[in-house]
Amino acid sequence: MSERVPKCPKCGPAMDEGFVLDERHRGVTQSSWVEGEPVPSFWSGLKLSGHLRLKVSTFRCPKCGYLESYAPAQ
Repeated sequence: MSERVPKCPKCGPAMDEGFVLDERHRGVTQSSWVEGEPVPSFWSGLKLSGHLRLKVSTFRCPKCGYLESYAPAQ
């Protein structure tokens, strides 16, 4: 998403790119968007096979703190 830096829709300045951290049992990772409805799985929490998964990039306004997230196709 780096090719176009969005401006804050609340107060106007260019936003800073980053990501939302997911803390897990075995470490940390970047958040992902998964298509469809969540389906529970006994072993892994949710069934993910066969679903499109995209990394989520999040932009933050340095002035007001507003966050805006995108899951661009890679």
